[in-house]
Amino acid sequence: MENQIILNQIIILAILVAVGVLATKLRVINESVKDGMAKLIFQITLPLFIITSMARIDLTAEIILNSGLVFLYAFLAFFIMFLTGTLFARLTGLQGKQRAVFINHHIFGNIVFLGFPLMDALFPGGEGLLYAAIFQLASNIIMWSFGVWIFIRSNGTPAGGLAKNMLNPNTIALLVGLVIMYFKFRIPDVIFEPLNGLGKTTIYLSMLYIGAMLSYMSIKGALKKFHIYLLSFNKLLFVPAILAFIIYGLSEWITPGFGPVARKVLVLESAMPCMAIIVVLAKRFNSDDALAAENVFFSTIASLFTLPLVYSGLIWIETWI
Repeated sequence: MENQIILNQIIILAILVAVGVLATKLRVINESVKDGMAKLIFQITLPLFIITSMARIDLTAEIILNSGLVFLYAFLAFFIMFLTGTLFARLTGLQGKQRAVFINHHIFGNIVFLGFPLMDALFPGGEGLLYAAIFQLASNIIMWSFGVWIFIRSNGTPAGGLAKNMLNPNTIALLVGLVIMYFKFRIPDVIFEPLNGLGKTTIYLSMLYIGAMLSYMSIKGALKKFHIYLLSFNKLLFVPAILAFIIYGLSEWITPGFGPVARKVLVLESAMPCMAIIVVLAKRFNSDDALAAENVFFSTIASLFTLPLVYSGLIWIETWI
């Protein structure tokens, strides 16, 4: 049943992405519209999506425990992805700007634009989205510090606005959502309904944005580079498999209270394709943004096939523990 849900959700998302590609090819969506969509999602609909979803959750001791463990395990996940990226960057001989993009894309995935809608569909009720938002908080902390440092180290470009980038509308929305959950505030229906409806448009806008972004990228360029295939394999299958066995092993022996929804969200968010924002950061810090765009293109297409495999693998692991 759950496998059918993820398969159906992937098909739905793929259709929406295809609509985004078609709309861009027909020039309904142009570069300025695409950039405007990203701002609209990041600054308005996604924060509302987080707040209204968390407002539906009944806070329990189990959810509090799982939230803390997701935050801690997220740092373990990012450390494993960093080690994997560093190792294979050395084995493939990548240097300088290409190496920086390769490692950062091992670490950071499309946990918002693709991950949030998928987690909400797989685990309705807001709990899955809560854990995804906490995973994103850990990702923001690392990306705007260590991730930026990786780019700086590759070319010496100065960084700026670190604290400002970490304190963005989505981290604020997470904090607001936690306050609403903790104090059990009830938002009046006349306010909640329009905000909830607007927040749910995140799913559709995000997929249209990904489709628009993919339509601007070079297919031929991505298919000719072996390290892009290697990155996608590591990012989408190899690292999530390692992480799943570590997390499920530790949760049985050290953290037995770590719930199945939290574990699935953690591994699935780690299995997301390459993060689109890394393309922007690569350009900002004078790195190889063309390679970053190719990574996003190939890994996003591949993830339509790998995410169902990862989820099926998690179900298989749970039947044996």
